[in-house]
Amino acid sequence: MVQVDRLRWEIRRQFLHAGVLMAVIGLSLFGASCKSLIVTKDRSIPKLITPLADASFEDLVKQVKPFAGLQSLRTRVGIVFQDTGLAERWPETDSNLVLMRPDKIRLIINAPIGKIKIAEMVSESSKFKVALYQQSPSFLIGTNDADYSMWREKLGEKANSGLVAARPFHFTEALMMRPLMVNDSRYTYLMEEALVEEADPTPKAPKGSRVVRSFYVISEIELGVPGMGTGISKIVRRLWFDRTNGLRFARQQLFDVKGTLTTEVYYSDYKKLNENSADLWPSVILVSRPHDGYSARLLFNEMSFEIDPELPATAFMLENTEKLKEVDLDKPPAP
Repeated sequence: MVQVDRLRWEIRRQFLHAGVLMAVIGLSLFGASCKSLIVTKDRSIPKLITPLADASFEDLVKQVKPFAGLQSLRTRVGIVFQDTGLAERWPETDSNLVLMRPDKIRLIINAPIGKIKIAEMVSESSKFKVALYQQSPSFLIGTNDADYSMWREKLGEKANSGLVAARPFHFTEALMMRPLMVNDSRYTYLMEEALVEEADPTPKAPKGSRVVRSFYVISEIELGVPGMGTGISKIVRRLWFDRTNGLRFARQQLFDVKGTLTTEVYYSDYKKLNENSADLWPSVILVSRPHDGYSARLLFNEMSFEIDPELPATAFMLENTEKLKEVDLDKPPAP
């Protein structure tokens, strides 16, 4: 009798096991069937680009040393102005650029054909001069950090021109960076990761493919002093480093005293531009001034990229030899 009961129990167990197995197989087939009916390929879902490079704060500081250590520069450069206010793009100019630390710059902008001089700019300390030879011919004198929005409003549509809005110190900040104030108690630094979604840049990527790029970001903060002014700390600049591209220095953001983002600079296509320098330099630099309504793309090559040359004092002199209409932007307009 016991053996009969055991046989019955074994037969029942086998049936139960077979039933469970069939149920699992059925659910698997049903799930696969449902997936084929519901799930679709969506290449717009971004995928994180890997592998990612790891770095310390000190590693990232080394990346900006060539910019922060540059004492002088003389080079020819192609410049493409884009006027966001007018939605216009200028043809690439053939220009000459000279820089010397701490803040001297001279930029001569020539037309690509005929070597016609379009504009000339100089800046030193807090003052600048801009000679416009073709568009709204005039000789402008002003202060770098002054607000000339009222003057630009009076110009009407002409104020939307990149040449009218451009100031030489915009380019100084892009190429001749201030060193990080790591030993100055007035400043502190934050390091974090930032993820940016973008179109897939790889060749032959399917249309609509999206990726996420990882950056290290260093924020420079000027500390507020209690009892002095507002006592509120303020952001000075942010430095971005691409973790998917050998930790290349890729972007610089500059802020004014109100925390407004005044300048964005993008660095790309690093090359050996000077045979006497072991450093790679960006051959393409995009300077964007969103509140001034213009951006300028600077294109460098290895033919004339002189690092730390000796420069004469006259290299940064600009006089109104063309007798252009002179406008001192710091003087109130005549009634």
